[in-house]
Amino acid sequence: MELRVQQLAAHLQETPAPIYLISGDEPLQVEESMQLLRARCRDLGYQERQVLHVERSFDWGQLAEHTGNLSLFSEKKILELRMPSAKPGTAGTKALQAYCEALPEDVVMFIQCGKLDRSSMKTKWVQAISKAGVLVRAWPLNGPELIRWVQSRLRKEQLPDDRQTAEYIASRVEGNMLAAAQEIEKMALLTLGQQNANQSAAWMSNQSKYDVFALVDTILQGNRGKAVKILKQLQQESFAPNLVLWALAELVRAVIYTAQSRRSGGKGIQNVFYYNKKDRLSVQVHKFNSDQLYTLLAKCAHLDQVIKGRATGNSWHGFTEIALKLAR
Repeated sequence: MELRVQQLAAHLQETPAPIYLISGDEPLQVEESMQLLRARCRDLGYQERQVLHVERSFDWGQLAEHTGNLSLFSEKKILELRMPSAKPGTAGTKALQAYCEALPEDVVMFIQCGKLDRSSMKTKWVQAISKAGVLVRAWPLNGPELIRWVQSRLRKEQLPDDRQTAEYIASRVEGNMLAAAQEIEKMALLTLGQQNANQSAAWMSNQSKYDVFALVDTILQGNRGKAVKILKQLQQESFAPNLVLWALAELVRAVIYTAQSRRSGGKGIQNVFYYNKKDRLSVQVHKFNSDQLYTLLAKCAHLDQVIKGRATGNSWHGFTEIALKLAR
């Protein structure tokens, strides 16, 4: 059986499966899935917990040792197998298959591993676990999915869950769900939920008077003078130039995606500004042709090389040039 992370809580209302494989490169969802599994099994009397770390010299015979010597009076056990590479090798594949073919009583195994690619999903050990237990894959959320997740997280902490607040938080963390969860926890600790929802922006903004999100908003408003002012202040405050470049490049891509979605009738591509600023982007589309937009994107690529020291030039001058061309 395969489940999404969001389905795991409902699944655990029933008797847990004997083995779970938690895979993915989104650390918050992986860790919270593991915590959910541990809590449910402890409620059912699984008090003993053994953790095994799969390293290069790992002895796969330990699986049999930890599950084959249970006596009549042994406590129910949680056996955790942490396997970062998601590649157990020949010995590991055989050991996991053998385990699934003769599942021990009173033991629940949780296997935590890295992201499974398409070829890994077809391997014998993954297929064996999926047949005998449950596979849970966690992947980062983007666009509307991330916004809905932020809203649910805000509700959980009894904070304002309006879409504007959720969009702001989602845009600030750039898809980092752990960062979003940490910010929401801080908001809850400071009882920000009792205040106006718009204050979430003030809470999350950095110590600078302006940030890259204010820069993007100013560009979309066509306010060239203020855009230059924001860039100057960010430079004076030694703001990370790679973040400024990220915002400008994402804005250019968002305009391109908006134009493409209009022509094709599709939904566009995952992009934080494409989803958060659709109305203003629709106006922006008519101001540029494709050649102009791809020229700006090429300029962003050059500035990336400048920032990394692989090309000559002044990144802040380049930012100003891009901002002025976009702020029509």
